[in-house]
Amino acid sequence: MRNKHTHRIAAAIASAMLAIATWSSLGYAVPKAQLDELYELQAAFHRAGTVHDPVNGDSAEAIDQRIRDMMALWTSDGSALLDVGSPRDGTYTGVGDPEDATTCPPPSADPSNRGTLCTFFKYVSGSFQPANKFVSLAPSYLTKFTVHGKNATVFFECHFFNVAIDPDTQAPLWAPTAHLTFDGTARRVKGKWLFSHGHATVPDVPIP
Repeated sequence: MRNKHTHRIAAAIASAMLAIATWSSLGYAVPKAQLDELYELQAAFHRAGTVHDPVNGDSAEAIDQRIRDMMALWTSDGSALLDVGSPRDGTYTGVGDPEDATTCPPPSADPSNRGTLCTFFKYVSGSFQPANKFVSLAPSYLTKFTVHGKNATVFFECHFFNVAIDPDTQAPLWAPTAHLTFDGTARRVKGKWLFSHGHATVPDVPIP
């Protein structure tokens, strides 16, 4: 009887260990793949926020396409709170198209509803202004994602540099122009991660 009882306990422990091992391997695989997707989402954000023709500057059509690329990274009800001490601080909610005045109006005077995300990127963000030739870079060691099911917390920094050509040296200026943090959330929609909210503030010096 003792041997049978011992064998049953051993079998139960082995089954539990197998279940834990299986759960751990599956639990690790899914978040790892999703973290990779979140890093791709962040990369797409910086790519859309970077000038594509640093020599001549982007055309109006190219800028509109970059804004559309940016809109594709957000949920339909996505929102951003600009909180940097500027006259355009406030909340921007919902996506839009840069050629549609209904969904992409100029900023309003109401900080609680400045317009859409399209409003922000078309009229406020320096990266999308025709005269600017900015690139957006982020320190990877400060980038953080935490997945909670179909939701995730997101943190990264955006450091913008002017890469217009210096007329004296004929080399890119690489002059710093703006620094922002993106502290927000993402949501998984139809198997794809999208930004759902972002709080933009001025970061501290990015110390490792």
